[in-house]
Amino acid sequence: MLTDLHNEPNLLRNTFEVEPETLNSYLIDGAILLESVVDESMLSNLRTSIDHSLELVDSYFHRQRVWEHDEACREFCLDSVAPEIAATFLQSSKINLLYDQVFAKVTGDPATPWHNDLPYWPVRNGKALTVWLTVDPIKFESGPLEFIAGSHLWDKWFQPFTVVKDGSQADYYEGTDGKFDPLPDFESEREKHKILCWEMEPGDVLVFDGMTVHGAKANISQATRRGYAIRYTGAGATYHTDGEINQLINNPELKDGQLLDSAQYPPIHFTN
Repeated sequence: MLTDLHNEPNLLRNTFEVEPETLNSYLIDGAILLESVVDESMLSNLRTSIDHSLELVDSYFHRQRVWEHDEACREFCLDSVAPEIAATFLQSSKINLLYDQVFAKVTGDPATPWHNDLPYWPVRNGKALTVWLTVDPIKFESGPLEFIAGSHLWDKWFQPFTVVKDGSQADYYEGTDGKFDPLPDFESEREKHKILCWEMEPGDVLVFDGMTVHGAKANISQATRRGYAIRYTGAGATYHTDGEINQLINNPELKDGQLLDSAQYPPIHFTN
């Protein structure tokens, strides 16, 4: 790990501002697009880091916790506009970095199945969200994310599933039957929902609640789309794990019910 932040939580001044209607749209829909929030200098550094991560791990969902060994990713996760965005939309002066994750959907990659994130995360209580940055242009043909507006308000913890290397659904995690809500076939009922989907330019960011149901279209273009997702939690979030779900981000330093503050989930505090 680059540095131990357990006893030295970051203290940042939050200079990121959004219009009240933007924040309100997020609170209603559970997802929002923010345009041109990351400059080209940082994008260039992150592209290098993302490409290195892609060389190391070839499984679609398993490129996680990159910030722990990469300086550019660490800076973006802890000392950039990203945690400011998270604090703003979490409406919290204290947040924790949960983990980061690199995605690349290449030509021919299938659609990412519908799901919500919190069932996969060792977190309960409080709020959680993702700040999702694109370093490439994303068109409707190249696998953009889609969100079911308002689904974060359903209070439905949909059953988590395992995936194969390209991100396709394999089977549900063993032992999760009865613990979670059954996952509907959202694809067959698209007309019943308001679905949000945006084309994006490098430097654009999506912010979405950990309970918002989302997926991604298949990439039927000739271009690769690379994304960088950072997961944050708000004040009051506590540790909770069922053990078998996403062991890559479990934290052996913590016990169920404890606050997340730790070297693996560093806290970030903000002043106004």
